[in-house]
Amino acid sequence: MKSDLRGAIDTFATYLLAERGLSVNTANNYTRDLNSFADHLDDSNMRIEEVGPSDIEAYLLHISEQGLSPSSSRRALSCLRHFFKYLVIRGMVQGNPTSNIESPRQWKRLPSCLTPEEVERLLNAPDTSKPKGLRDRSILEMMYATGMRVSEICSARTTSINLPDGFILCTGKGSKQRLIPIGKEAIKWTREYLKRGRPLLLQGRSTDYIYVSEKGRRGLSRQFVWQMIKRYAAECDLKKDVYPHILRHSFATHLLENDADLLSIKMML
Repeated sequence: MKSDLRGAIDTFATYLLAERGLSVNTANNYTRDLNSFADHLDDSNMRIEEVGPSDIEAYLLHISEQGLSPSSSRRALSCLRHFFKYLVIRGMVQGNPTSNIESPRQWKRLPSCLTPEEVERLLNAPDTSKPKGLRDRSILEMMYATGMRVSEICSARTTSINLPDGFILCTGKGSKQRLIPIGKEAIKWTREYLKRGRPLLLQGRSTDYIYVSEKGRRGLSRQFVWQMIKRYAAECDLKKDVYPHILRHSFATHLLENDADLLSIKMML
């Protein structure tokens, strides 16, 4: 007997043919993509109603690393968008986890990731003799070491980080929390920032945000971090279009290249 998910894939294919008027070839392509996604969930021991945005991103990263072309990855995302809309209508899931994932049109313009050498140049760009340079180095190290989104970095609190044990509790989309290990370099530079940079930036003010502005305001904006990364990328003469999410992608790609376990990467993302 087929599982509820496999049965839903079959009925979705019928819906595409009968209600949407798509061709048999298109319906077969959708079915193949969805069965691949179902296999991925089986391997991860995950139910369809548990899937969140980070799980979709991890799956798309996985299939791209398996050699699928960018157009195939875009088709897979489009397929998942339509399928989850269908599952919401059927009451199998509460929401569509693909809603806030970048559109295929945006994906087409994104470079795959930075090389380890390019990452090293970017991490070394801030002037760590100054408080804001310590802050910026800590931000860059933390983003690359953990794969955290820029919004997660900006909202990180001092109560969520444990440097002695080397982890940070991250609250992501949908208020989902995940515990992420922090690498030695990120621990080193974050400790330096908290000790020598943050107190000078705060100038006697009090806040539980980890990263604060030069005037000691309560936290940084996503736009500030975006512009900061762009500025350092220009200073170290990186030729690629560098943006915050590329550090997240580079983090995952470099872990995969060093034989990290895919499920562990997915949990960190």
